[in-house]
Amino acid sequence: MLAIFETLPGFVIALLIVGIFGVIVVAVILLKKYTKLFKSDEKPKSEKEIAAEELDRLLQPIEEDVVEKTEESEEEVKPEEPKEEKKDDDPNNQ
Repeated sequence: MLAIFETLPGFVIALLIVGIFGVIVVAVILLKKYTKLFKSDEKPKSEKEIAAEELDRLLQPIEEDVVEKTEESEEEVKPEEPKEEKKDDDPNNQ
């Protein structure tokens, strides 16, 4: 089998490889088009349905527990006081 490839020029081998992959691609396209295995039963949604779902997702009511937790965390956070620099009394450290 390898002896066949030794006698063919390089561009013919490349064309064979591209041809094999081309046949595979065409077979996959035909399978997806004509078999029910790859088809989905979902109907496309209208613009209004998509917008309504997005609004429902974004405008969920805020729970009281979440609000209380954020208020508590704000109370716990205190502004940091500036640290005072330490002065060295050692004259050799200049």
